[in-house]
Amino acid sequence: MEYCLIYLSTARELFDQDKISALLTHSHNKNRTLGITGILLYCNGSIIQVLEGEKQRVESLYQVISTDQRHHNLIRLYTGLIDQRTFPDWLMGYSTLTAKEFGHLHDMMPFIKNPILPGSDTDSVVISLLESFYKNNYRN
Repeated sequence: MEYCLIYLSTARELFDQDKISALLTHSHNKNRTLGITGILLYCNGSIIQVLEGEKQRVESLYQVISTDQRHHNLIRLYTGLIDQRTFPDWLMGYSTLTAKEFGHLHDMMPFIKNPILPGSDTDSVVISLLESFYKNNYRN
């Protein structure tokens, strides 16, 4: 069984493209070494990240992430065992989304419509969490 951890956080300051690129380069290298996959979404200073892999490695990485001074107010949204990874080929998928784009997540990311997560019904846990993230970060 694999393990999934999803968290939400707030950037201490808005990320520019250079900060995002540096973060992604570091994440790809670290995740490759640890065998972790996932996705990071950024919208208006808010971050939501899905981490998948062996439980101890995911939890260890989360401990490192939680001490990163670039963000704060970390909230675990979901932790649990999964039958298979939702993002098996993504060392760290990434997208900067406008609030409007975030609202159309189902259309933009059809590959996460039906992840295999415990307790998921018609709507997956991941999609539900991502939609909540959008609703809480929508700004006209």
